[in-house]
Amino acid sequence: MTKQELQDKLAGYAKTAYQYKGDITADTPFDELGKESMKMIALTSLIEDELDVEVTIHEVMKMKTFGELVDRVEEEYEE
Repeated sequence: MTKQELQDKLAGYAKTAYQYKGDITADTPFDELGKESMKMIALTSLIEDELDVEVTIHEVMKMKTFGELVDRVEEEYEE
């Protein structure tokens, strides 16, 4: 999976978890999505269930942009 494909997949998960209607790019700030813990848990659960990559809610809370999440998942993801 290319980085762009991974980003698109993660953006889909984020749209589901955050019920977000806009476009999500690498530059999208997490503040724009919202920092609600239940939505972050939904996002991290989707990532773990679908990609078998564990990202903690604490890691996500420290991230400023969506691109940081993409980079973090890419480090651990194996097809």
